[in-house]
Amino acid sequence: MIDPETVKKNAYLPVKLSELSKVNLEAAVQLLQDWGDGKKPVKQLWEETLEFLGNEKELKV
Repeated sequence: MIDPETVKKNAYLPVKLSELSKVNLEAAVQLLQDWGDGKKPVKQLWEETLEFLGNEKELKV
């Protein structure tokens, strides 16, 4: 069964990467490349994106 939390993270990751690109373009591009290349799972990408943004690790939607 697919974790609903992971589905939400997958859906909102582009939004968070867009936010990140406005404050740290290099980090956003690297994470986007890692995502596109399949190097990191969505959960890890989500956590790293939020770390760069200085946000909590919870998904608030």
